[in-house]
This record gives sequence, structure tokens and C-alpha cells, in this order.
Amino acid sequence: MWRVTLGILLLGAGLLAWALSNPERRRARLVNRLEVGDDAARITALLGRPGATCRGGPLDHLRDRFPTGTPPAAMEQALARMEKETAERWVFPLRSEGRAGCVPGRGATEVGLDRRRRVLWYVPVTGRVPVVVAEGYLPAATVT
Repeated sequence: MWRVTLGILLLGAGLLAWALSNPERRRARLVNRLEVGDDAARITALLGRPGATCRGGPLDHLRDRFPTGTPPAAMEQALARMEKETAERWVFPLRSEGRAGCVPGRGATEVGLDRRRRVLWYVPVTGRVPVVVAEGYLPAATVT
């Protein structure tokens, strides 16, 4: 009986270690410490130097990054405001050795900054965690 118990404990410890070592989960936990309104120094303290620094410009690549169920009109309203107010975007590839482009790949983190280099919005883990936007970007009825 003790062997079965030991086996279950070892399996559980192994699964826990695997879950905690997943790069996307680690990134999500790290980015959870970021908040809308943080300055550029806070971003680099948490994530290091960005893999790519990009102009604000069109944010069409974020259309599929909104929470499931976001009404199209609310998403368009948020995107228009984000495009208007985003001066710069920082992209962090999932792995430090990876190259980053201005359209983030799966697992990357993207942060939109205003002219004062403060966080307006961010995508913690592309393809896994939806965009986090400043209060007021989405109508209150769409925020869960």
C-alpha cells in the first residue's frame, strides 16, 4: 500500500513540476504583475528588454485577442481608441533567444504604450490569454 501512495505522490510532484515549468504559464504569472498605467521601467524590470519595439499604427492583429464573447461593436470601439492612443508597442518573444517581429508569434507578450510610455493595454500570452485593456476601453457590460 505504501508503494501505491509513494507512486501517486511522485506522479503528482512530477505533474506539478511540469505545470510550473511550462514557459507560457511562467510568462502569464510574470505578466500578471503588470498593470495598466505602469511605466516603461516597470515593464523592463518584469520582462527585460523587448525583442521588438514597434510604432503604434494599425492593431488589426489584435482582433482575435479579445475575450470570447466580446461584441464586435465593442471590440471595434476599443481597437479604434487603442490605435489612436498607442504610440509604441513592445513585443517580447516567449523565449529570450527568439526573434520578435511587430506581429507577435504564439506565446509572445505584447504591450501597448502611450506617449508618456505608460501601459495602455497588453496581451500576456499571445494565443492563450486575451488582451487586457485600460478601464473604459470596453463598455462595462462586456467586462467580466
